[in-house]
Amino acid sequence: MFNTGAEVSRTRQDDAQRAARFVETGVTSALENASVFSLCSKRELKLVAKLAKMRTYASGSTIIVEGDTVPDAMFVILEGRAEVRRGSRRIAELGAGDVVGELAVLGRVPRNATVTAVARCETAVISRRDVYRLIEDAPGFSRKLLEALASRVRELDRSLVG
Repeated sequence: MFNTGAEVSRTRQDDAQRAARFVETGVTSALENASVFSLCSKRELKLVAKLAKMRTYASGSTIIVEGDTVPDAMFVILEGRAEVRRGSRRIAELGAGDVVGELAVLGRVPRNATVTAVARCETAVISRRDVYRLIEDAPGFSRKLLEALASRVRELDRSLVG
């Protein structure tokens, strides 16, 4: 028996929805490991995952350019490795769970470093508009985001001061 056009269309829609749920679940799990989202509830992580866009960077590709004056997104590294440089100085190497670009997005300031993939990187990209939407739509999200960022600042301070 042959499928009608409507049945084929429905099957494709079902497949697309299942694929979207699979991606969302994987992104949600990966976001749990990101320091910036570590205090978020499962519900909040699902909201972030729904808004995130997936983007892959080949080894050697630039993710963020130092000095970019229009920072419109933050990036969560889901898998792979990236290097952070300020000028010619190597600042850090990042991996799964690390977040870059959040300060520029939240503060509307130029990017303070260049981030380059040193191995193929799968990232979740969250736009400034979506970050602000999350802050407005999920009241606890902004508090948790601030707490996580404050924790990161304390860690950086400890690493600098000792």
